[in-house]
Amino acid sequence: MKNKHLTLSDRNDIQIGIEQLKPFSAIAAKLGKDPSTISKEVRRNRVVKENSVTSNCDSCPLLKKAPYVCNACPKKRINCGYQKQFYYAKRAQLDYEAKLSDSRTGVALNKEEFYRMDEIVSAAIQKG
Repeated sequence: MKNKHLTLSDRNDIQIGIEQLKPFSAIAAKLGKDPSTISKEVRRNRVVKENSVTSNCDSCPLLKKAPYVCNACPKKRINCGYQKQFYYAKRAQLDYEAKLSDSRTGVALNKEEFYRMDEIVSAAIQKG
C-alpha cells in the first residue's frame, strides 16, 4: 500500500488548509486521503497553547467540531477566555517519528535475563 503514512509535506498542507478555512474534504482530496484521516490527524496532534487558559475552565464549543483547532479562529490572537488548541505540522511530524521509533524499540535483556525469563515461561507453559 503506497502513501499509507502522512509526510511532513502532507502535514504542512493540512496546517495551511486549516488556516485557509478549507474543509477536511478539500484537504483530503488534495492529498489523496480520506477526510476521516485528516480529522483523526488533527484531533490526535492538536497542542494546547501554554498560558491560554484563563478563569473559564470550559472548552471552546468550536473545538468540538471541525477543524477542532484554533489555527483559523479570528479570536486566536486575543484572550477569548477558552483554552486554545493548535495544529502544528512540524510538531505533529516529530510526535509521529517519536511514536514510530518507540514502537520499534524492543526489550533490552542480556543473555542471563533472557534465559531466566525463558525458564519461567517454559515452566508455566508445561504446567498448563
